[in-house]
Amino acid sequence: MASNISYKCPTCGAEIFWSAEKGCFDCIYCGDTFTLEQMKEAGAVVDQPIDEQKVEHAEEIVDGEYTQTTDGTVSKDLVKYSCSHCGAEIITDRSTAATICVYCGNAVIMSEQIIADFAPDYVIPFKVQKNKVMEAFKEFSKKPLTPKDFDCDKVVDKMQGVYIPFWLYSGKCDGRIEGEGINKKTYRRGDYEITEKRIHDIMRDGTVNFEMVPVDGSAKTEDAAMDSIEPYDFKDLVKFTPAYLSGFLAERFDEDADKCFPRAQERIENTTRSELEDSAAYDELDIKSYQKKTTIEKTEYAMLPTWLLYTTYKEEKFFFAMNGQTGKFIGNLPISKVKLVLYSLLGGIGGTVVGALLGMILG
Repeated sequence: MASNISYKCPTCGAEIFWSAEKGCFDCIYCGDTFTLEQMKEAGAVVDQPIDEQKVEHAEEIVDGEYTQTTDGTVSKDLVKYSCSHCGAEIITDRSTAATICVYCGNAVIMSEQIIADFAPDYVIPFKVQKNKVMEAFKEFSKKPLTPKDFDCDKVVDKMQGVYIPFWLYSGKCDGRIEGEGINKKTYRRGDYEITEKRIHDIMRDGTVNFEMVPVDGSAKTEDAAMDSIEPYDFKDLVKFTPAYLSGFLAERFDEDADKCFPRAQERIENTTRSELEDSAAYDELDIKSYQKKTTIEKTEYAMLPTWLLYTTYKEEKFFFAMNGQTGKFIGNLPISKVKLVLYSLLGGIGGTVVGALLGMILG
């Protein structure tokens, strides 16, 4: 079995975790808290790269031996680890970098997933604690059309804090637009309204420098969802150390920087075009051509905090995601067909009457 990393409280020796609420490492047994520097001074965290020669690797799963991970999620590519605390066998997918042992509750950080080419440069530690996320989801689920039998209290316990791998691209984009700029003037003359248009040939070129354009590097997460909960504030970006993963789940990238680059390139070039268009002060623009060249000068790898919830209602899947730094979230909920029909039928009635009827009909 492969070894894994854990961190102990300098005071009592119990397992210690990163606290999003307190912004430091927190021991739930003795109550003491520590900054990363204090953990280093106490020898609980060693600020050195993991010795690759001493890292054991996960054991391969024999075909048919397991069909799902220890926490119940299904995966096609499974491996197994052993918990360094209780010795239990942990079944997980190949890209998992940190998890929680379901048998003893201790943090399990897979060292082989954060070394060599998989070693992150940065991390943004969690700032939004789980109880706040659960409260936000409960409030979010109180929609008029949510089915009455959708058990939010039961579902919300499945909320998981996950560090998602992101590629950060820095460089420049040289752009050039050509087309026509149109200025319009409208006035009245007698019974007529007259609009005059003046058309000018335009050309704008320039260079846009950009830093740390993020693209998630996990095939398991929905790209649109990760884009929607941005932005992350990179002022909280710190040098990566595995200790920040303690108490959370984490994924290492399974899509490399080259594969993810086209998504970053599209964002960069759209922004460059927008900046060039904004520099042309006309009422309307008709762009005939747009030439661009994107140059990547630096690519970095970071772990960014996200709260995720996957659930199923009547065999249909639903998803909720929250930015673990800012609290921005997106999600979808099941809709009661009965409520939807009633709401549509009563849509033309005054608000007070609708409210009273819905109250009586829906109890």
